[in-house]
Amino acid sequence: MKNSGLLLIFFLAVTGFVTSCKDTSPAFSSGAGDLRIVGTWQLHERRFPKDSTYRVPVYATRPDTVITNRDTVYTTRPDTLSVLRDTSFYVTRRYAGLRPQTLTFDSEGNLSTSGSEMTYYTPIRQFRVDSTFDEGLGVNLYINTNGANVSFRQKLSFVRDTLILSQRCDQPCYLKLVRLR
Repeated sequence: MKNSGLLLIFFLAVTGFVTSCKDTSPAFSSGAGDLRIVGTWQLHERRFPKDSTYRVPVYATRPDTVITNRDTVYTTRPDTLSVLRDTSFYVTRRYAGLRPQTLTFDSEGNLSTSGSEMTYYTPIRQFRVDSTFDEGLGVNLYINTNGANVSFRQKLSFVRDTLILSQRCDQPCYLKLVRLR
């Protein structure tokens, strides 16, 4: 009986401690969304780097050599080496409306995604349009990782009813999205 009483007191103390632990930091807010991009945008075209590497056999150029060690003769042959070659290239892909790939920017500054081609943007929850971007209009995208909000920028531009998000690449990389609603 005494052990069960101590166990009950211990259980209540732990329960009280756990329920009193709360996240005291306020939820992150990037601010109100910019009306120019608020809405749902469907992926129309994407240009991105495609990583590709393979091994190529390379033969050593040295000729056969003969090594003598008193009574034994050793012959070495040319070595075959394997060298890793980078054959990355850029791909431009257009998307039909059969399986929609969308980004939704809401008026609260939140971002949501749908579709398998939008996984790059899946961890991003907030955004803020930035007019101080060096090359014109940009968008700051925020990822919450380990309790810290980390942002990165992408160039933002409009051509008629198309939103273009430009990513940093050696060659031009972009997403062209058409407004749905």
